[in-house]
Amino acid sequence: MPARTALLRSRKPFNSVRAGFPSNFPGRHNGRLFATTAFYYFLLMHNAPARSPLFILLVVLACHAGDTALCRFTVAAQFTEDMITLSWGDVPGAVAYNVYADCGTGFSKANFAPIASRRRFSLLWMESRGVRTRVVKGNRVACRVKPLFERISKRDTVLVEGPASCSVRNDYFRGFAGMLSGRACSKVLETRQRVKKIFPSAVSVDRATFCSRYVRPARDIYTIYKSMIDPKDEGACVPFSTMVAKYFTKRGIACYRVQGQFIGAFHSFDLVVVDSVEYVLDFTADQYVPNSSPVLIPRDFCFADSCGEPTARPGGISTAFYRVEKIFTPDQIAFTETPKARAYQQLLDSLENE
Repeated sequence: MPARTALLRSRKPFNSVRAGFPSNFPGRHNGRLFATTAFYYFLLMHNAPARSPLFILLVVLACHAGDTALCRFTVAAQFTEDMITLSWGDVPGAVAYNVYADCGTGFSKANFAPIASRRRFSLLWMESRGVRTRVVKGNRVACRVKPLFERISKRDTVLVEGPASCSVRNDYFRGFAGMLSGRACSKVLETRQRVKKIFPSAVSVDRATFCSRYVRPARDIYTIYKSMIDPKDEGACVPFSTMVAKYFTKRGIACYRVQGQFIGAFHSFDLVVVDSVEYVLDFTADQYVPNSSPVLIPRDFCFADSCGEPTARPGGISTAFYRVEKIFTPDQIAFTETPKARAYQQLLDSLENE
């Protein structure tokens, strides 16, 4: 993506306070919206006609300000495997807040009562028809916060919701999911690695070789995964990552099984090295975010920022995922004698015999 386009699409907070504007100035979280708002006040001060070319330009800018154009404040998120913890700053005049979550069926209120004691909320459950359900793991979840203001209505004081905050999502794999083509792989390959290498002795392949050899085994494995494996099957990651390591290595890409954690919970995945840069390869990522597998992500990007998207420059509120504890070469791993493991061995044999 060109640098200019990447900048315009960025959802990183814009520091209007440093620029000399109050912290509650409209659009402080979005550079384009900030510029549009400042331009609006400039026109008002100079009494520009409502149908002038300047006002038409203002409307065009506002329409292209992105999905945060109506946001008045930002929310930061920290993640665990099955929980999202939101925090936000004070909104002037607000006496309480409501939290809304969208798990694929539209936004609905997640809190039972207005949040007044502190500006923090942990999303773990959603209630529907009297039934509480865990909603974070295995779902695409978006969250936003709305401030509540007191208003006088017919001698009564009522709470009225204000504009929503920016949304945060468990979008950990954005830009690195569904890697099933050589072209997609080439777009995520890096020229260098910033984080410390965890397996310096790993066999590395060059970029061209990887892109040409990756597609066939990736599609073979993915076909088996989608047709025979339940993403929510507990423990499937271990035998499946074992199968991936063995099959990819046989197809000419050295692949290593990794035992570690995904946001604090046990997980097994794979590691490949391209031009001396380490990448996580995860065919069972659907258990965290649907329709993500296979994930191919540089280890530099194994951090979620406060919006829930992968970043190579974690800072402030961020969440590390894909932690590595042990690495196994293909000759160090084998299927156990359990019925489930034997079934995976049979799947691997069927692939190798094709």
